[in-house]
Amino acid sequence: MKHIKAVARVKPKARSDSTNVQSVSRALDLLEAFPRLGPEIGLTSIAEHNNLNKATAYRLLATLEARGYIERSPDGRKYRLGVRTLELGAYFQSQLDVRRLALPYMTAMVEATDEAAFLCIREGDEALCIERVESELEVNIFTLRVGGRQPLHCGAAPRAILAGMDDCEVAAYAQRTGLPSYTPQTITNLEKLQEDIMRTRGQGYVVSIEDASLGIAAVGTPVRDHSGEIIAAISLSGMVARYSPERIRELAEVLLTNGTTLSRKMGFRENEMR
Repeated sequence: MKHIKAVARVKPKARSDSTNVQSVSRALDLLEAFPRLGPEIGLTSIAEHNNLNKATAYRLLATLEARGYIERSPDGRKYRLGVRTLELGAYFQSQLDVRRLALPYMTAMVEATDEAAFLCIREGDEALCIERVESELEVNIFTLRVGGRQPLHCGAAPRAILAGMDDCEVAAYAQRTGLPSYTPQTITNLEKLQEDIMRTRGQGYVVSIEDASLGIAAVGTPVRDHSGEIIAAISLSGMVARYSPERIRELAEVLLTNGTTLSRKMGFRENEMR
């Protein structure tokens, strides 16, 4: 009787978790190189930039290409971002709800300052209020409610939005609307409005003293998206008697801190604008 020798089958050794994580990290490094080196990058350049040998870089690029994250240039010599990155970016943008993101910051500002907070977006020649958080000090003293509108040339949040328009747009706005007066403090002159916009851009915030409603003052700052465009503005508002120069500086600091953080949540990167 023949004896059959059993041979144990040795399973191939699985790749360690650390190796898998390293591969994912390297693939992401390749994708993140395109905003800096792109729009089209050759194999040698992308390998050198990421301190990889060409063989490793090629394998990673091939995987990304197969999944649609990158594609070859028409001549086949370079790589560029593929349609899958656009799809993911568009999906991410669709999830960025400025009202939802802003509300916690508005609530925190109200708790810290005892001033009411407002969030406005542009709709045509007006600022549309899409969120408002009351302070405990003053309830229902403000005419601007959720769904309410104000002209872009008066009020803190509206004027902060106006600062995102170029000179031609501002001049066209002034011509269309005539810059009507709502109080004696309303800016009704194009030259003064342009000066106000330049001041806003320089300091990053707007000070409104009774230019929209008598007895009411406010400080506002813009909110930017991933492209650097001003898409909204937040403001803190209360009775004008409290708005001393020192108080305005305090509120401006709170607004700038929260406005910057909110803009970053919306994808804005200041260093990419320089």
